[in-house]
Amino acid sequence: MSVKSLSELESLRGGSALTARLKHVDDRLNWFGFLRLADHAAKFGISDVQGKIDIKTYRNLSTTPPAERKPGPAAAGVLGAGTYLRPEKFVPVFGMAGSLDDLWLSRLPDARPDAACPLELLRAPEHRIEPDDVRALLAATELRESCRLKYQSMTSAESSERVVCPHAVVKASGRYHVRAFDFSRKRFLDFSLSRVLSSDLLPDHAPVPATLDDDWHMTVDVEFEPHPRLSPTQRSMIAREYGMTAGLSVIPVRRAMLFYLLDEMRLLKAIRQQDKDLADVPVWVKNSKDIAGELVSMESES
Repeated sequence: MSVKSLSELESLRGGSALTARLKHVDDRLNWFGFLRLADHAAKFGISDVQGKIDIKTYRNLSTTPPAERKPGPAAAGVLGAGTYLRPEKFVPVFGMAGSLDDLWLSRLPDARPDAACPLELLRAPEHRIEPDDVRALLAATELRESCRLKYQSMTSAESSERVVCPHAVVKASGRYHVRAFDFSRKRFLDFSLSRVLSSDLLPDHAPVPATLDDDWHMTVDVEFEPHPRLSPTQRSMIAREYGMTAGLSVIPVRRAMLFYLLDEMRLLKAIRQQDKDLADVPVWVKNSKDIAGELVSMESES
């Protein structure tokens, strides 16, 4: 089988699995500089023969195909035969280098403690979601139907019934939410899936088009810069760390997601109070007054 482009993979039987394996090859070469055939095969539970087919397919797609290390003494006892090496001028097949998270997801969740490069993942208490409680809500999101919820808000002592029409699932601030129109409050709100106690489809209840959710479709540019309290060399380091250009990183975000972005960056309180000293992170928002105004505007609309 000869694959000439990534688009061809979509039409192949098992194309999604093959794409994931080829992406793993990309990530390994980009971040580690080499790929071992044995590791690749073991990672995905495939034979060495299939692993060789994967690598051959990758090499056919690549403009900078990785060379196989010739048999001989292994460098530092590591890079023996069956190892493919990243070319000096490497162009990823998937068009971009990606993030280190891509590599952890594709390579190391199952790494043994004695592995050459083990990964330790910090596991904080999770927001538990019961499938039976949210199944109808998730179905309503995809079907664009209305849904009845029993929901426990943190602003009310008791749970309440809500009729909503969801249109998107969001993961932010470590939790899953649905973005939905609330018929009782007559506006679009976020509902945490972990706080849904039950849900039932209401196919006969008229839905609300997602196009009416202005805050979802409107974007706001958040201008991140190194925090002014840092020294010049520290600011230079933070600019490099966050991939800033000329000391600035402009992140477009849905207006409905602005709160969560600032919360995840640990800047929400500092922006609301317009006090740089409250920011315990090495970045600041250059257009903080405009962003604070957006927050005030959204809260006044609720």
